[in-house]
Amino acid sequence: MNEEGKSAERRRYDRLEKEFAFTYTVINDLTNATLDEMGLILDIGGGGLRFLSSRRWRKNEQLLMKLDFAACRIDDAGDDTIPCSGDSTGMLVIGTVMWSAATAQEDQFEIGIRFTARMHRDQ
Repeated sequence: MNEEGKSAERRRYDRLEKEFAFTYTVINDLTNATLDEMGLILDIGGGGLRFLSSRRWRKNEQLLMKLDFAACRIDDAGDDTIPCSGDSTGMLVIGTVMWSAATAQEDQFEIGIRFTARMHRDQ
């Protein structure tokens, strides 16, 4: 523990604290998966993300997620949205639920995801 009494985080990747919506679904049948749930990403990094959900997910559940980065670029100061003009702004990824926790709002849960695979980039 550090001197403030908090345990130090052991992250491999820095996190970008930038809220944006995304779609996802639990993987039951990957060939017939429909991205029918909406979530709000709270932060994202190279190894995973943290998001808000209207339901609690169980540890080790696999989620298929579509991440769209079209309006998620930030300037050098780190605080302004810049439209993305590249050929590819989104991707499908698979992640594993590592943890879930209740929030102050009774119908919202924070979910921690570890990325396990990238399916493809949208064109």
